[in-house]
Amino acid sequence: MGLLGVYLLFVSIALVSNGVAVLSKIDFKSASFVNIITGTIIVVSSFIMIMRADLNDAMAFNNIAAGFLFGFTYIFIAANFLLKLDVRSFGWYSLCVVIFAIISAIACFSAGIFGMAILWLAWAFLWLEGFLELGMGFKKLGKLFPYLSIAEGVFAAGLPSILMLFGIW
Repeated sequence: MGLLGVYLLFVSIALVSNGVAVLSKIDFKSASFVNIITGTIIVVSSFIMIMRADLNDAMAFNNIAAGFLFGFTYIFIAANFLLKLDVRSFGWYSLCVVIFAIISAIACFSAGIFGMAILWLAWAFLWLEGFLELGMGFKKLGKLFPYLSIAEGVFAAGLPSILMLFGIW
């Protein structure tokens, strides 16, 4: 769980930074740096993992896919902060990630990996908010995002990353 702990540490920082940026009305160009670093670390690591993966290990590729889904999320967020993109495409991307996250949660529950299953459900909820707000245009949900982002950054990424990095989980 070491590499996942590293990923989640950066995801935690990005989620909390994004939530604080919205609440504090910080210039999103400034907030993009953390997202670029987070996305780059995860995507580059995922490419390295592809080259080292056992072609017969389905779970290795599942983990790589999860890495890409997380990494490209933060790269898109940074690109949107910098380039003012049409976020509807990211909303629909988020729906695809929600489906992957729910299937991953079910797989973890059935394998008895309950902690990871709960984390997948928490992440699915955050991406679902992204789909509903950005893909479907439910703008009233926008007030939920910064608080949800900070909470998920602390509880679904930060604390698990610390537990993983110290070998407790």
